Amino acid sequence: MSKNKTEAISLLRILGDHTSTNNPSLDNANSSNSNQTSSSLERQNGISNFGAVMHVIKGNIGPGILAMPAAFSHAGILFGTVMLAVLGVICVHCMHLLVKCSHYLCRKTKASHLDYSGVTEVAINFLPAATPRKAKAGRVMVNIYLVLAQFGFCCVYVLFIARNIKLVVEKCIGNEPDSINYRINYPMSLQHYELVLVTLLVAIVFIRDVKYLAPFSMLANIAALVALGIILYYILIHQKFQSVSRLPLIKDWSELPLYFSTALYAFEGIGVILPIENKMKEPQAFPSLFGVLNLGMTIVCVLFITVGFYGYIEFGDEAMASVTLNLKSWYGVAVQILFSLCIYVSYAVQFYVPLTIIGPAIAESKLAQFIGPTLFDYITRLLLVLLTVGVAAAVDEYLDLLIALIGSVASAALAIIFPPLLEIMTFWPDRKERKYFWIMFTKDIVIMLFGVLCFLSGTAVAVMQLVQRFRGE
Repeated sequence: MSKNKTEAISLLRILGDHTSTNNPSLDNANSSNSNQTSSSLERQNGISNFGAVMHVIKGNIGPGILAMPAAFSHAGILFGTVMLAVLGVICVHCMHLLVKCSHYLCRKTKASHLDYSGVTEVAINFLPAATPRKAKAGRVMVNIYLVLAQFGFCCVYVLFIARNIKLVVEKCIGNEPDSINYRINYPMSLQHYELVLVTLLVAIVFIRDVKYLAPFSMLANIAALVALGIILYYILIHQKFQSVSRLPLIKDWSELPLYFSTALYAFEGIGVILPIENKMKEPQAFPSLFGVLNLGMTIVCVLFITVGFYGYIEFGDEAMASVTLNLKSWYGVAVQILFSLCIYVSYAVQFYVPLTIIGPAIAESKLAQFIGPTLFDYITRLLLVLLTVGVAAAVDEYLDLLIALIGSVASAALAIIFPPLLEIMTFWPDRKERKYFWIMFTKDIVIMLFGVLCFLSGTAVAVMQLVQRFRGE
């Protein structure tokens, strides 16, 4: 097996493991020792530091990076650049908080590893007046947000693929929106493309064993790299830059919530941070100053800023929800095809994650037992695909607002609200022994308030603009 294929399989296993349901705080000593022995064996066959960096990058590079020019159009060239760097620092810091809490609670419970929801459950379990019901409620809440985020990403993917393939078809048959024959020779709406897409999506999500997605994932990574290279070549070299002076330094404050929501959507990889660290041969290299997390996220942030900055300079306020939609030449056709293929495979990978959360619960239902677990599993996958396509069809062409809505509702909570809250809960029982606890507490409260502000303002603005657009205002 090639190295690339091995790395692809390890990534898919990571995504599958990030929703494990063990409760280490309640394990007995024997099971803890067994888990540690198993974990040490997994470490020996774990992923390398380089592979971990690639997984961190892959986990954060999706349609969000293509929306960066549109995000800048809501912020201005100066504010957009500076605040994206600041937001990157905050998000990476929150990722470190999640790893820090996981390490501390693992030592405290002698558990081999914890996932996001597991950290939440154990942290609540050690709080004064904690009960198993409260701890379980914390786990359920985090899992709900994980499911909401992953299915939200899938809805964005459906709309992204449909819009890009529609442009490709119209370009190839000479029936573009500015053509006199538009909607005469080929009158297919966006919903028609989404309907056709159902068959293709069902085909790939019906692959029940995630390891069989590894070859597709490897090809998707290659396609994404090539497409991103074409985009950077197009906006950095091929095109002549427009004057920067024509662009505002900062936009009106009323537009900033959409900027923050879109930017937060782009930082979509916090859900796989702990699973990547748990699967490494050298996990101590993950959170260090010049380690895997900082290196991977630095590359991600540089790519976000580069695409956003230069894409906004090139397209200005005409920057669309995905920069691929602005590329009208044959460069654009190549990019739209490559990214559509990449996102098609990513749909199946993202789809698998929430399925591992809700799957065990629905498999125990009476209906599942009546019709058989295998058939019920296929029916569930079909219905969930139809749900994501239905949401995408309902949103119509408003990809930018769907991205902003998912970013404000789900990504804000997972990326910058929950991690500082977890740090407070994790170290609250030992606060009297910690010299700088109240400084940490103040810092975490500030980050949480910023996250809540993004959550409320972004959701409100995205919903209001969706309503206005549907009304034709």
